[in-house]
Amino acid sequence: MSDEEVSSAEEKTTDVPSADDVPKVGTNNSNAGIREKFRLTNDEEILQDIKPSIFAFTPMYMVAIMVFCSHLLFSIEWTANDDDNMFVKLMIWLIELSEFGEIGFVVVMLAITWINRMMNGATSGKWTTMYLLLVSLTPPILRIDDFIAWLMDKDSGIIPLDTYNYLIFGLFWSILFVMLTIFYQRSFHYAITNHRVIFTQHLFIPGDGRRILFDNINEIRTQRTFMGAMLGYNTIICDTGSQLGIGEDSMSVSAGTAGNSESTSPESEITKSLFKRMFAFITYQRTRTIDLPDPRFSFFCITNWKSVENLLNEMHQRHSQSGILNELKDQIAEGQ
Repeated sequence: MSDEEVSSAEEKTTDVPSADDVPKVGTNNSNAGIREKFRLTNDEEILQDIKPSIFAFTPMYMVAIMVFCSHLLFSIEWTANDDDNMFVKLMIWLIELSEFGEIGFVVVMLAITWINRMMNGATSGKWTTMYLLLVSLTPPILRIDDFIAWLMDKDSGIIPLDTYNYLIFGLFWSILFVMLTIFYQRSFHYAITNHRVIFTQHLFIPGDGRRILFDNINEIRTQRTFMGAMLGYNTIICDTGSQLGIGEDSMSVSAGTAGNSESTSPESEITKSLFKRMFAFITYQRTRTIDLPDPRFSFFCITNWKSVENLLNEMHQRHSQSGILNELKDQIAEGQ
């Protein structure tokens, strides 16, 4: 081996910093909890740990704002004039319709639920759909509770609410959804160690996560959106060839009619059919084949992403075959 080849190999290996050169989490008592959280081995050290940005789930916050604005529109006292535009006339008509069991509000919220589900975007998941359905059906539930109390000759029903206050419920539902979104965002925690990449999610049961050795990573790539560029975050995906970290946004829901061997009355069959068709219409979702990053298995919407990307590339290079060959060249050169 010539001197030029040896010096070239030394340059390649010296460019890759060692684990000691990378800032680590402190080795104090607080680090013991992090080591237990990521379930590290004895010789494993955390080089960098990070969580998703507070703005990672901005579309979810927009849903909360939309729910509050829908309530706010029905809390305003609209007055009818001849010069009013179509929107004002529509709101007045919906509010008048809402005098009979908040029907107008229910129609608006069900329309929002259907449009959000139909768009098949970041907020079109089943949990957000269930939340919007719950908001939509809260006024009818209160009316049914009052009706049951009237039938039982009671002053009040199980739910101690006589009316649906749009402003109070709007604040309640929107704040609740924001708090749940923040709780969901903070449940993700990622780490880069000297051996592997660790993705964890601790909702209610700790220990859920995925660990990927650097040897199994084929490619490290980034996926940035327009909103991420404005808010300063990016998503980094460690491609293992098994589509880990990527979820295909191609869900579509259809309500089929399961066969029933038991004989039922025609009225019961009609009622079941109506409910199935209504549920199918509300939860219908158009199909899209778009790869979306999965926050459970990727560095989802993280800030300071450039340093994370550089560290991942350096550690991946070190554990790759070329990195191992460079180390062998150094050992051979030292032996000579």
